[in-house]
Parts: sequence; C-alpha cells; structure tokens
Amino acid sequence: MSETVDYRPMWEDLGLDLQAHDALLGVLGPLYQETFLGQTNRPEGMQYFDFVMSEVHGLRIKELQDARAAGRKVFGSFCVFVPEEIVLALDGVLVGLCAGAEFAPELAEGVLPRNTCALIKGAFGFAMARVCPYLAAADLVVGENTCDGKKKSYEIFGQYVNDLYVMDVPQMKSEAGYSLLKTEIRRFADRAEALTGKTLTADNLQQGIARVNAKRAAMHRWPLCARPIQRRSRAWTPCSPTRSTSTTTRNASPPRWRRSATRSRRGSRRARAWPTRARRGSSSPAARWPCPTGSCRPSSSAPAP
Repeated sequence: MSETVDYRPMWEDLGLDLQAHDALLGVLGPLYQETFLGQTNRPEGMQYFDFVMSEVHGLRIKELQDARAAGRKVFGSFCVFVPEEIVLALDGVLVGLCAGAEFAPELAEGVLPRNTCALIKGAFGFAMARVCPYLAAADLVVGENTCDGKKKSYEIFGQYVNDLYVMDVPQMKSEAGYSLLKTEIRRFADRAEALTGKTLTADNLQQGIARVNAKRAAMHRWPLCARPIQRRSRAWTPCSPTRSTSTTTRNASPPRWRRSATRSRRGSRRARAWPTRARRGSSSPAARWPCPTGSCRPSSSAPAP
C-alpha cells in the first residue's frame, strides 16, 4: 500500500489559500468518482490516468517544484497557440492552467464586467482565490490574445501571477496574419531564452519538435473506431468493419453511423453505422475510413489503450 503524502506544506509555500483549496478538492474528488470511476466496464488501462488525476494537485506539483529547484523554468499557458516545442528545446516545462471551471465568479466580477465570458472569469477566479497550484508554480504565465476579452483582461491579470507575458495571435488567415504569427513566435523565443538563460538552436529545437510530435502521436493511439463503453444509459461498442452490400460506385451514399441497436422512446429499433466510403472508379464495396495511426483493429473488442 502506498504511503499517503501530506502536500499541504508545499501548497502553503506556494501561497495557496488552504481552506479554499481544500473546499475545491472536496468537490473535484467526488465529481471524478461519480463521472469516471463509476463507469461500468471501465478499462483497466485507465488506472494510470486515474492515478494521474488523483495526484494532479499533489505529485505533479511536486515534480514542477523539483524541476524549478534543479534550475528549470515552468511556463503556464491557457491555449495551444503557445509553442511547446520552444519551451522543451530550452529545457523548460509547459503546463496547462486552470480555466475549465467557473470558480469564484464573484471575485472575478469585482474587477471584470459581469458579462465577461465564463472562461475568462474562471481564470481570474482561480488566480484571485489562490487555489490553483499550477498558476503559483509557473515562473512565466503566457497569455494569448485569442479574443477581445482576453486582450483587455490581461491588462490586469498580471497582478495575480508571478510574471505575465502576452502573445498576440492573428485573427485571420492571411499573409499579414502569417507574418504576425511568425513575429510573435520569434518574440516568444527571445523571452523564453531570457528567462531560461539558454540559447535556442536548430538542434535543440528539432529535439523539442520531435518530443511534441511523439506526444501528439501518443494521444491518437486510441483509434477513432473505439467508442466509449457506456454513455449514460446507452450501450456503445467498438466498431467493426462495415461493408456495403451495394457495388454502386457513382453517387455513393454519405457516411452512416451505427450504434448498438437500442429501443427508442417509440419502441422502434434504430441502427447507425460508422463511416464507410466507396472508392470512385472501383466496383469494390465501400471500405471503412482509415485509422489516423494505422493501429485500428477490426475486432469486436476495444484495442488496448
């Protein structure tokens, strides 16, 4: 049995409001238990992710603190526009920040208009209530101007974090937009170099790109044809290859979607099929859409995660 670790001294050193943080954890734990751990036939491979979630404010924060003690810098971001490749190339750590829940909106509305979107108010709520250890552990918080609300909110958000850097992003796909994004990426690289004290080179940037690409590939290892085992009261099963009985190649019907046959409210049985496509110029039956990673298995059981 693993020994229980007391992380409260670490949270206190980060400046968190322990009482408010305990209240937050008291809600998140039961919510995760009810939503995920209570699923029927939950795959055993998910135990690792369950462990990660159980330590999301504990062991993971300790890892960040250990990295900082070793001289590495922690970057926090709200959006994927921040290039993680540059952060990794400079031996930094990039973490996502809390903005996925509307926490302490009354505090946020004290400095923001009440009609501000919930995402922005959520970010302010976590920062102002001092309950997010990722915000507290970040040496640099990178904000990106993805909307007008963020542009204005970042003007005052800096007073609630250790250090704030704002990265502009284009609002349109145009030559001017590409030029702006290139300029902003280079400007962010200069800021990251100044923070880490390291130099960005072609070699370490290539290594950072390879690591991020490997992470993206790992995230796609669970093929698109594997469906949730259970969703509410409906039974969902992994898809199997569906072949069309028609050899018509011209005017092929659009993709269909199949779900395990279930009774509708009217008592009829309905079925939908996962997408199939017919090859033009060929008399072969419709083939299943290709798996993005090539790891899909045509079986009746879900592939191992």
